[in-house]
Amino acid sequence: MAKVKGPLMSMEASGAYGSTLVFGRRKGANVVRQLVIPANPQAQGQEDARNIVRVGGVLQRWVSNTALVADGETLTDKARITAITPAEQTWNSYLVQMITGKGALVYAAARAAFAALQSAEQDAWDAAAAALSPVIGSVNQTTEGGASTTAITGGEAWFIYQYGLSGAGLASVPGATPPTYA
Repeated sequence: MAKVKGPLMSMEASGAYGSTLVFGRRKGANVVRQLVIPANPQAQGQEDARNIVRVGGVLQRWVSNTALVADGETLTDKARITAITPAEQTWNSYLVQMITGKGALVYAAARAAFAALQSAEQDAWDAAAAALSPVIGSVNQTTEGGASTTAITGGEAWFIYQYGLSGAGLASVPGATPPTYA
């Protein structure tokens, strides 16, 4: 995205211009980008991406709204994530990057690792997610055509979160026993 000073002979501009450019502000800087008219396909790949974004949103809200601290830590996860976030990113975009990975590989690996757990172990993760404050609940999912499909449980979302943190060195690789927060 291009940074601009005095766009359109003014001190700042916002909105679309000529159906080709969009002016606005990002992180306090004036920017300009190409106008993109989004399509809304409901192909499986698009729905998969939306499902990942839904999980990321639930986890961002939890991190932002909790005062809980992981056992053995002195700072909240938000403070710990913020401390390692690259300067050009926000903590929440970095969190989504941690739980998703390039090509959603981290996300897929986390889901596969959770699926490999025994039913009782998955139940323990669900119970741990329900015991958090605020609670991490199930996350609705959709399939091709926008139809609802099986939701991701709160425990699986919690597992995905911990898996992402482990990749950044902020937690141990999650296993059968969920971590405790107080």
